[in-house]
This record gives sequence, C-alpha cells and structure tokens, in this order.
Amino acid sequence: MKFDSEYITNYILEYDIGIPLAMIIGVSLLVCAVVFILFQLKTSYPVFIRQASFCLFIGYVFLVLCTTIFFREDTYEKRYMLRPLWSYTVLYNKLLAQIIMNILLFIPIGLFIGGALKKKLLLNAMGIGFALSFFIELTQLVSTRGVFNIDDIIHNTLGCIIGYLCFFICFKLIRRAA
Repeated sequence: MKFDSEYITNYILEYDIGIPLAMIIGVSLLVCAVVFILFQLKTSYPVFIRQASFCLFIGYVFLVLCTTIFFREDTYEKRYMLRPLWSYTVLYNKLLAQIIMNILLFIPIGLFIGGALKKKLLLNAMGIGFALSFFIELTQLVSTRGVFNIDDIIHNTLGCIIGYLCFFICFKLIRRAA
C-alpha cells in the first residue's frame, strides 16, 4: 500500500479537519517553554519548575479539549468503535493522518506531566494520558461531538508516553551535564 505524504501533511494542517493553526502555534510555544524549563534544571529541581509545568499542562489540556470537544459540531447521534486496532486493518491516507494527529496531540501532555510530577514514573504518565484520553472519548460519545474510538485512546496514550520519555531523557541528560 502506498501512502501519499503530501496528502497526509495537508490533511494534518487543514484548519477545518486537522490541527488548527492556533493549536500549532500554541503547541510550539508550549514546547519552547518546556525547553526553557529543562535548561533551568542545572543542579536542582525547584518547586517553580513543577508549578510552571503544571500550569502549562492545564493550559494545553484546555486547548486539547477545545479542539476535540468544544469547537466540534454536534452530530446528533452517538457513534463508537470498540474494536481495538481496527484502524490498522483499513489503513489509508486519511486514517494514517488521524493516527499521527492523535499521537502528536498528546506528546506535549507527556512533556508537561514529566515536568509536573515529583516522582518520575512512566506508569503515572501513562495513567494520566489514558485517563485524559478516555475522558475526552467518553465526552465525545455523550455529547455526540465525535466518535468514541478505542484506537484514539491507544494512540493518545502512546503520544503521552513518547512525550514523557522525551522529557525524562532530556531531564537525565541535563542533570548529568550539570
């Protein structure tokens, strides 16, 4: 099966279907803030860093909720897909773009969780990512503003894990260099 990378890129960046430009700019600024916070970690891990990361986490979660729930049109019917990994059996350009978007959407959440948590445990980050994703999917089902999709939960949780691991690796490298 051949994938059209130009189609996938355009789909991800379209305003009405994909990630809005404001979201891209917001994520970019939030990632820059995380990088700034990481470089402030020279010899200690002050409370300020955790508080700033928690504030960024809350702000980004609000952006995600706006994109996935608040700014969506009501379909007036409850839709759901309960078969895990079904998207890999019918993989095509649009679906691959959606998978990529779901993973990318939760990477900053993992970054901020890494900065906000006092105990650096992957299981904590995975649990928070899963719970947030499940909440979003359940709200989409109840409010009829999307499809409750098990694959979305899996991909969002994966994105959160990737973000957390990126933070953890950078954290360890910066601490080792200090």
